[in-house]
Amino acid sequence: MATMQKQDWHHKGSSCCTPFGTCNSSCLSWWCPCILYGRTRHRMRTNGDMSKYSCCNTSCATFTGMACVGLSWILPLINRGDMRAKYNLTGNGCKDCLCACCCAPCDLMQQDKEVQHREEQGKPLLNQPGRADSMKYAPQWQQQ
Repeated sequence: MATMQKQDWHHKGSSCCTPFGTCNSSCLSWWCPCILYGRTRHRMRTNGDMSKYSCCNTSCATFTGMACVGLSWILPLINRGDMRAKYNLTGNGCKDCLCACCCAPCDLMQQDKEVQHREEQGKPLLNQPGRADSMKYAPQWQQQ
């Protein structure tokens, strides 16, 4: 049985504002991390489908409740482990704990960008024929 090679994270935790268009998310990670956590969690659970997303969701409310008692770092810690398992990413529980406890805004930002990137990678491009149909031979009719 072959094991899959672990993949490196596509986004670094220290690149909060790169690309520049992610500054809105960076602000969320500092001033309203519950929304960023809820969005990331929703995107991961629904395989990137954001059609039914609401910023007031269970994940956001849970994060807020945990923050009120000083335990908000636990949810990103668990989510980071879930991400590593789902996308076969490098890392371990010790590093997850350090990221969640010591660099919470950067960790949330990295998780959000990583899930977005991974889910977009798995989606087919629009208006492309399916793999099964793309190699079928269409017979040509000839007049006699």
